[in-house]
Amino acid sequence: MASSPSRNAASSPRRPFRVEEPAASAGRGCVPLHQRAAGLALRAVTSAFRRMPRWLAYAIADLASLPLVAATLLHERRVAPLGRGLFRNQRIVFRERLTRREAWRLLFAWARHMTYLFVDFCRMPRLRPDDFESRVDAQAFLDLIPLFEEGRGLICVSGHLGVWELCPHLASLRGFPMTVVVRPTGIAPIDEVLTAIRHSGGTNVVSKWGILLPLKRALGRGEMVGLLSDEDARERPLFVPFLGTLAATTPSVAFLQRVTGAPIVVASVQRIGRERWRCHVWRVIRFDPTRDPKQREREVTAEVSEALSRAILAYPEQWFWGSRRFLTRPPGETPGPDGLPPRAG
Repeated sequence: MASSPSRNAASSPRRPFRVEEPAASAGRGCVPLHQRAAGLALRAVTSAFRRMPRWLAYAIADLASLPLVAATLLHERRVAPLGRGLFRNQRIVFRERLTRREAWRLLFAWARHMTYLFVDFCRMPRLRPDDFESRVDAQAFLDLIPLFEEGRGLICVSGHLGVWELCPHLASLRGFPMTVVVRPTGIAPIDEVLTAIRHSGGTNVVSKWGILLPLKRALGRGEMVGLLSDEDARERPLFVPFLGTLAATTPSVAFLQRVTGAPIVVASVQRIGRERWRCHVWRVIRFDPTRDPKQREREVTAEVSEALSRAILAYPEQWFWGSRRFLTRPPGETPGPDGLPPRAG
């Protein structure tokens, strides 16, 4: 059994950086000059936000939210004819319940969240275990300690919700051995900067390509693994309800539980102020070996989606509304009179 995380993670030794399939390794070799310049620029920006006073960092984020709104509106004009976009996703989720005024209010709140999200990410290395009392309500994560001590590991599932990069970071700082799955950008100097920030709390980072073996190894050691499960799945998807509408969802989380027996924890970290966060556990799903594997795979996938849906509706301004979540549709589906996918059920 893996050693249990200490409630005082400050006394826990920092784990060595173990990368089994590192996101930062893609594209090594002869790096084009423009990619190296992009990496240096990102390193300079992230370092500047990390070092500057908190009030200044978030004041800049407040100012940047207005240009982000303008850029989003321009982007919406381009992608709306393709059946994508932030406003379309809001219509799919809320239908006639969301007035035009509420949609604009949600857009501005979302833009502010996204600029704050960047600042939060840049400043993650500043967080230390002794910051928890003043900055983080982590009780939900501490309640997972008995489940973690069972020794099967934990499959921690979240989405592009809240401060999702902070979720594994806080877990690592609290003493949970954590392996997180990320999507590489394909630009090695940029991936190196992002990986260094993600690892600053002790989190192990692996690429999303060919992740099954590294995640099985981590769970076999009794550790936690973190995945996002709110992306459009184009290959062999399961169509389960997500925010009230069928959405193409990967069964990878359910499959990983089936081959390891580890419990699934649907969790998120929500911002409740400037550098103030609250940890949430929305659902715990135990492995049931007596159920039919295929039926159980669909049920678990649906349970994860339902828990993420509740989290998004609780904090709607903190979800990535511009994603392609509802792009892939079930075969033979007929859109409604409003041109939107029909409601599930």
